[in-house]
Amino acid sequence: MIMDQLKNAGLYKGLHPNIDYALQYLQTHPIADMAPGKYEIKGEDIFLLIQTYDTRSLDEGFWEAHRTYTDIQYMVEGSELMGVAHIENLKLTEDHLDEKDYVVLEGDGNFLKVEQGSFAVFYPGDAHMPCLSVDQPAQVKKAVVKVRVA
Repeated sequence: MIMDQLKNAGLYKGLHPNIDYALQYLQTHPIADMAPGKYEIKGEDIFLLIQTYDTRSLDEGFWEAHRTYTDIQYMVEGSELMGVAHIENLKLTEDHLDEKDYVVLEGDGNFLKVEQGSFAVFYPGDAHMPCLSVDQPAQVKKAVVKVRVA
């Protein structure tokens, strides 16, 4: 898991060619002007989901993890809490890996405040719980880049 400001994305160059490409895309495209929806960047190897929603309370959140894709979650507007935990420390409750590339888990983890202009990278095996309210529900706009690394 990585968390930083997008202006520092160059520090992570060389982690994986698709991650390099995705971070560069976020830095060079007008993400703030994009409408909610799915955008292909490099076919199914890299695609972008623009989301707007109201953040939710911790009791409405759930842990998820992926096998094939790394998530790069970039806060375009607003801020939210994102949880992170080692998948080995959580209990599997739902397995949707084959059809939708995610599992649902339960257990405990750590939480970080991800503010506007910042991003978090969750690798396969990093359980994460995004979309959580900082203090109270608030509307946010987020870009999630799904990056195939497996």
